[in-house]
Amino acid sequence: LFWTIVAPVLGLLASMKLDDPTFLADVHWLQFARLRIAHVNGVIFGLFSTAIFGFMCYAVPKLCGRPIVNVRSVWWGMGLFNLAVLLGEGCLLHGILQPVEAGEYPRWVDVLLIVAYLLCAVPMLQTIVLRRVDRMYVSLWYWTAGLLWTAINVPLGTFVLPSTPGVTAAAMHGFYLHNVVGLWITPMGLGVVYYLVPAASRNTLFSHKLSLIGFWGLAFFYPLNGIHHYIYSPIAEWAQTIAIAASMMLILPVWAFSINVWGTMRGQWGKWATDNVVLKFSILGAVWYLITCFQGPTQALRGMQALTHFGDYNVGHAHSAVFGAFAIWAWAGLYYVLPRVFGVEVWSKSLALWHYWLEIFGFTLMFTALTISGFVQGHMLLSADPLFTETLQQIKPYWLARTLGGTLMDVGLALFVFNMVMTLLVRRRSGPPDVGVYVATSQPAAQAPAAASV
Repeated sequence: LFWTIVAPVLGLLASMKLDDPTFLADVHWLQFARLRIAHVNGVIFGLFSTAIFGFMCYAVPKLCGRPIVNVRSVWWGMGLFNLAVLLGEGCLLHGILQPVEAGEYPRWVDVLLIVAYLLCAVPMLQTIVLRRVDRMYVSLWYWTAGLLWTAINVPLGTFVLPSTPGVTAAAMHGFYLHNVVGLWITPMGLGVVYYLVPAASRNTLFSHKLSLIGFWGLAFFYPLNGIHHYIYSPIAEWAQTIAIAASMMLILPVWAFSINVWGTMRGQWGKWATDNVVLKFSILGAVWYLITCFQGPTQALRGMQALTHFGDYNVGHAHSAVFGAFAIWAWAGLYYVLPRVFGVEVWSKSLALWHYWLEIFGFTLMFTALTISGFVQGHMLLSADPLFTETLQQIKPYWLARTLGGTLMDVGLALFVFNMVMTLLVRRRSGPPDVGVYVATSQPAAQAPAAASV
């Protein structure tokens, strides 16, 4: 909840400085470059990652039929993880960093993060290995893979990339950066929504096999597409072509996931239309995920890259993935878990609905403005020979719209955090706390989350 406020506010300040470069001009640690980097890392590691580990602490025992192995390690891990992110954000705002995008924390901070990550990840993996349920539900597939993939990827960005020279560094950086999204954020977020939609709709998963097709599609194609950030670069053209082809193939796992979500909701859309905020946010994230993962593969095409690569189109795309889909799913998970853990009702369903609509309107405005801005700027740069600063005059109104949209989004997040805090303080009892484990030995794995719901 802390990072849900801090990380997006850093992004809003960065947006405001693009509108007015003299804003906070005398505060050296709040200049655009530092704010932008701190915003990105704060969202990935502070906001999303802590929420995911929190959700897993609830869901993994449910799906494994046993308590978390060595839960004390997870407590220590989360404490150290938050401390490392706090220290890392402070370093970034004071200009202390290493030149690796999405890995700018100084190396000593990264070492703390890796230790904290292992303290949290190892007990989760041990619990999955020692589960009392024969079959693994698909959420466990995604979480297991995400934990293992990230244990490989993060040391690459911490220890290898900063000392790698030239074009090789660019190619490896495409691998590292895209796998932060594709092999950490994506599998962890998909695991959450595969749990939430059956549980909140009280329907069994539409197709367990389809979910595994999506899983293996992600595993095979995502690691190959990082170089699509470097089309027209000195990297070998055959490598660029492979990255483009792999990017297009990602449509397969995305469609598999989308069909599964809509199929699971069969006969249950009435619950989505009511005040079931868990379903509302889960479906909202699924819609943005479908939009994002059509936009991403087509963006990798050479003709599209020539138009969009140096403009705001990429910024809109990055936000549609990390915010529009995965952060939205993280908050859906909190709406689901937190009341059940304490056996209480959400303090205000009205505030939850305000949060929902503010995110819809705010992010739609921001995404649309950035997309149009990217096309306008790209067209100017291709069709004539203007100064780059001249293009900025043309897109200034879209930047103002982006800031307005971001403000609406952050107001919604403030309402969400206030609602969650009041839920814990007031604690209107709705039943006994749901902190036990769920054993699904007699049911197919696809039924486990629906049966595990309260």
